[in-house]
Amino acid sequence: MTDHENTPQLPELPATSWAVLGILSFDTELSGYDVKQWADQSLAFFYWAPSQSQIYTELRRLEDLGLAVSRVEQTHAAKSRRLYAITPLGRDHMRRWTDDVPPEPVVLKHPQILRLWAAHNGDLDRLRAALTAYRDEALLTAEDAGAHARGAEREEAWRFSGVALEWAERFNRDEAARIDWLLERLQGMR
Repeated sequence: MTDHENTPQLPELPATSWAVLGILSFDTELSGYDVKQWADQSLAFFYWAPSQSQIYTELRRLEDLGLAVSRVEQTHAAKSRRLYAITPLGRDHMRRWTDDVPPEPVVLKHPQILRLWAAHNGDLDRLRAALTAYRDEALLTAEDAGAHARGAEREEAWRFSGVALEWAERFNRDEAARIDWLLERLQGMR
């Protein structure tokens, strides 16, 4: 039994819900737009960034479950925005999910490697060009992740996010190196 035995059972939520709740767990009231920005600057480098519509769906779900609350902030006379924050129950569920729920297995679905697998059907020069472009994109992503990791050093609460972003930087540099290896292997093949 866990140390959470007297608290309500964790709801079965999709990964998107946990990702959005995790963003809210940084103790900042955020609009749906803000949540999307946070996702694009962190989650996108090692998981994925949900769409704006997914974020609003999840914010409503989290609020319905009592894991988040919202309030309307009047920004101008004719303009307002809804801000969301995590609740104590949401924080408890986030802690329990982080500590107790086993992560799903990593599923590798690599579209570039799928194309390599089927390359006997296509043009090898086009495959090489696509792999080179993919490698270059991985290097750019590594640079972006590294920049966000360094930015995370400004806030103590972001320390683990920063390490996740460092991991994403290394992953993408490693991916670029694997593609370089692959391009070498393809040399001389027809």
